Amino acid sequence: MARYDKLISDELFPAFQAERRRLNVIDSWMRWEHDDPVSAQQATREHQELAKRAQTPLGHLIVTAAAQELYVEGYRPSAGQEDSDPRLSSPWRIWQANGMDARQIQLHRAALGYGEAYNIILPGRTTLGEPIPVIRPVAPRRGMAFCEDPADDDWPVLFFRADPAKIDGSVGWSVRVYDDELVERFLVSADGTKIEYVTQEVHGVGVCPVVRFANQLDLEGRTPGEVEPFIPIMGRIDQTTFDRLLIQRHASWKVRTVSGMTLPDEDEAQHRAKLKLSVADVLVAEDPDTRFGSLPETLPNGMIDSAKFDLQLLAAVSQTPSYELLGDLINLSAEALVAARSSLARKVEERKHSFGQKHEQTLRLAARIMGDLDAAQDWQSQVLWKDTEGRSLGQAADALGKLATMLGVPVEMLWERIPGWTQADVERAKEMVERGDSIVQLLSDLAAGQTSAPVDGDLG
Repeated sequence: MARYDKLISDELFPAFQAERRRLNVIDSWMRWEHDDPVSAQQATREHQELAKRAQTPLGHLIVTAAAQELYVEGYRPSAGQEDSDPRLSSPWRIWQANGMDARQIQLHRAALGYGEAYNIILPGRTTLGEPIPVIRPVAPRRGMAFCEDPADDDWPVLFFRADPAKIDGSVGWSVRVYDDELVERFLVSADGTKIEYVTQEVHGVGVCPVVRFANQLDLEGRTPGEVEPFIPIMGRIDQTTFDRLLIQRHASWKVRTVSGMTLPDEDEAQHRAKLKLSVADVLVAEDPDTRFGSLPETLPNGMIDSAKFDLQLLAAVSQTPSYELLGDLINLSAEALVAARSSLARKVEERKHSFGQKHEQTLRLAARIMGDLDAAQDWQSQVLWKDTEGRSLGQAADALGKLATMLGVPVEMLWERIPGWTQADVERAKEMVERGDSIVQLLSDLAAGQTSAPVDGDLG
């Protein structure tokens, strides 16, 4: 028996449609299909083509600059919950089994661009029949969470998901409504006036199995993304680019003028007269009253400077390095590069805290579905973020070596900081040390300064 058919028609579907219209605008600017710059009322086909060429996918660049700094590559249980091999702990096995190494990129991009995105976690099975939770990210253009307090609730009351579907030959929606007990399925017409109940499934999770990833959640539940606030600035930049292209196309050269000269009467003779003039020719007129002149070209310098100013402003308000938008990365020292990236680094660090907590919430719920109550209640577990700082291996080795020798930091803790090393690499190194591998032990002793360098033949 359907619970939510009337609620869908009265509240859920209208709210979803209204939100989707707003998100469609954001989506067009986050990609490269947004509104054309404003052109003349009697725009020619040439003007329309120039307007298309004036579009720049700056929204995509802003999202990409942050998303490429956000990559979860490991999971660390709390000290009391560590398994003999953390790679085999149920939360991380669930992550790997669901292909979240790749899916997290889609999830982060959606949360950054639109302002929020979702993970749905439900009981499932692998292709071999092994029970394992299924984690699937959902974009907000296809799903909407309904909460009592969107600023404070960990779990929504309901989650409404709508995917495009064919219904009796017409475009409609395949709708699923999730609550703390059931998943109900419906077929809904494009305008929401016809609703057909399909089926329901008991998921048995105990909460609405949806985790919301919010880009900038405030105390009123608002979640602005990295695109919508900057649409006016990006529109200005496109308009300036369009105006520059008009100048470049129609007014970027000198116009020669002649006064006091009579043109031939016949059109064909006029045409031949035009064809005779070349770069090497000299204009001569028999009439002494004939005057030759020219109209100056329009320089695009002002438009270029205006676009550069708006790009710098966009870089400042979006916390995106200016060289990402302007392409002016020339002879920057290491210190200058760090300073240029500092604003983006602060933004990314903030997102790591908010997104990381939601990834941990996802994995705890997945562990609960698996029956791993210890992992489900491991509130001190953490996901491990990849270090994306642009340091060379030599710089990192020098810094990590000083931490080990001067401050006495255990070497095993520093392995996670080695550029390019994944969680699997760290665990493999630990296994080699635990097995007492002679080479690893020798290198460890050398690093600690506890033995002398080997002589030829010692390693044989």
